[in-house]
Amino acid sequence: MQIAAHAEKIERMARLREKLDPLEDFELWMWMGMTIATHAVNAALHQAGLTKSDNYYSYHVVGLYVVPPARDGEWRKEALPLGDIVHVDLPPVRGELPPPIQRAFAALKVLEDMRDPYIRRAEPITPQLVESCRNAYRICIREVCELLPKLREQLHGI
Repeated sequence: MQIAAHAEKIERMARLREKLDPLEDFELWMWMGMTIATHAVNAALHQAGLTKSDNYYSYHVVGLYVVPPARDGEWRKEALPLGDIVHVDLPPVRGELPPPIQRAFAALKVLEDMRDPYIRRAEPITPQLVESCRNAYRICIREVCELLPKLREQLHGI
């Protein structure tokens, strides 16, 4: 995806996420936070020149991307240069990660690690868990905003 598309999704999803109750709607609230953080990390990776910002989208097979239709109206899958990642280190990013991206990756990993025990196995949701999730999300967004000040402006008040 392109940086502007990531930013638009981040802003839209963050506004929706704010309407959810973190305890009552934890699965959706947490999942949206993880998805927003993934979009943020991808935008930062594009900004740093470590991945390609373009009009194609990640696919569940590493190395393949979904490309929008040309004139024929068919979406297609193509092997293309590294664009968006789907998880921390999937696919791996080559090159030196700037410190803000390293910290954003660490925070995103905290969110990703919550997926299995709290979404897939439905362990008890506690206020402490919500706070841990909220903290990781905030750290990820804060670190990405160091590289993308325009994103910080868009998210002001969210």
